[in-house]
Amino acid sequence: MKDKVSVNPLALDDIPDNTHQPQKDTVPLKSYGTLCAEAETVDQGINIEQCTLKVRELEQTLSLTHTVSIAVSQIIGSGIFVSPNVIIKSVGSMGVSLLMWMIGGLLALCGAMCFGELGALCPKSGGELQYIKLTYGRMASFVNLWVLLIVSSMGPAVIALTFSTYFLSLFMDSDSAHFAIVKKFIAALAIVVVVSICIYGTRAGVKVQNFFMFMKFLAIGFLIILAVVFLGKGRTENITSGFEGTNTDFSGWSNALLSSLWAYNGWTSINVVASEVKNPKKNLPRALIITGVVVTISYLVINLSYHTILSPEELKKSESIAVLAGETFFSEYGSSWMLFGRYFFGASVALSTFGALLSIILSFSRLPHVGTMEHMLPSVFGLVSKKAKTPVTSLLFLGFTSVCCVWPSNIGNLIVYVGFLSWIFWGLCFAAVIVLRFKEPHLERPFRVPLFIPIIAIVTSLYLILGSIYTAPLISGVWLCVTLAAIPIYYGYVDKEKSCDRWSSALTQRLMTYFDSNEAV
Repeated sequence: MKDKVSVNPLALDDIPDNTHQPQKDTVPLKSYGTLCAEAETVDQGINIEQCTLKVRELEQTLSLTHTVSIAVSQIIGSGIFVSPNVIIKSVGSMGVSLLMWMIGGLLALCGAMCFGELGALCPKSGGELQYIKLTYGRMASFVNLWVLLIVSSMGPAVIALTFSTYFLSLFMDSDSAHFAIVKKFIAALAIVVVVSICIYGTRAGVKVQNFFMFMKFLAIGFLIILAVVFLGKGRTENITSGFEGTNTDFSGWSNALLSSLWAYNGWTSINVVASEVKNPKKNLPRALIITGVVVTISYLVINLSYHTILSPEELKKSESIAVLAGETFFSEYGSSWMLFGRYFFGASVALSTFGALLSIILSFSRLPHVGTMEHMLPSVFGLVSKKAKTPVTSLLFLGFTSVCCVWPSNIGNLIVYVGFLSWIFWGLCFAAVIVLRFKEPHLERPFRVPLFIPIIAIVTSLYLILGSIYTAPLISGVWLCVTLAAIPIYYGYVDKEKSCDRWSSALTQRLMTYFDSNEAV
């Protein structure tokens, strides 16, 4: 683009609010800014140089308590209702299953502490994209964005499939011949509904989400109470099974650990909103550590509750494990109470996962828009509804790709794919802690982690990545090729900024006209 401002990536506090002169009637997006939708047209195409990129600095309104609350509510989501089934299938026994959850929590805490140092060093919104760019350069940041776009399609698909599994458990038996196809259809429909809500307006999405969050914690609290009552009756046969039936084929343990870490996924969400945290250089690392401890203890208690009520074999046979736990507990009180257990947990978990789907689509829909802000994606992703102030084209793109991910895969495979791709760049972020210590020793570090913590995190990343390659070399190789495909795309299109928009200018103009004609100014 013309008149590009050259910015030293290390001079983070000197980055201007916008890199172009502002034009009239810009439509700001609450968190990230926007490209204007009123660009002048030249020869029936969009004059990209006239578009406005206006970045609005967000106020620091989040206290330590608020930050921890946001992170805990985002982490404890659909994963705890589906990952225990995937883990027990991989490891075979209750003892190793709980060990995977404990190790997952400790590793997530190590990762969170590394992100704590990076977040205090670079307290800017964007999280890992900022850290990768600061350490390895713009090309690596684009590859990271490329992978995040893939992950942002798979993540909603996993949650949508979890929702449809629990929703269908209210009406169909999981052994039904048509259960699998109906489950995927409902998952796709849920994504369409959620994207429609998000397009209507962010405020509407947040209001609906608050109710679903309440249902999530209601289901978890009730499950723990049932487990305590179960133990009070002297029913200890499941909880005392220990390591009986442990799978000695260790090749599957990496998948179990990936599934555990999927449930902990979300600990990076604090760094994404780093610029909104009060006194971020102190509160960011504190919030990350507190969140890691709280979530790890919570997950261990919830999994102990599952294993108290259900045997390992029962956990293996059903993806809707909370429903099975409710049915098992209330079965001795008669068929009516058993139906109550089934419908209570089926409905409450379905509603809570629907809320999680809403949350993740609200968050991930900003990624393509951020890519446009950084001149890494075509301007078509920068269009914003004037009326609802939502990134319409980003939401439509995310909805389409997420629906595509629903059909060919199951929950377990998608979790492994997301984990494999995510830990490649999380590993680079952990390494960035060490690299920046030597590369930029003069930068202020209000919070420093001992070097053995990023080393542990890096070794874990290598284990998970190499373990996935060993257990599924073909699939892992395909995803690695997809990741590396971003490099020629970057040098062919993104590095030449005007080429990034050339192919999409006509589409951008049509969409801009369409949304302008349907939205009141």
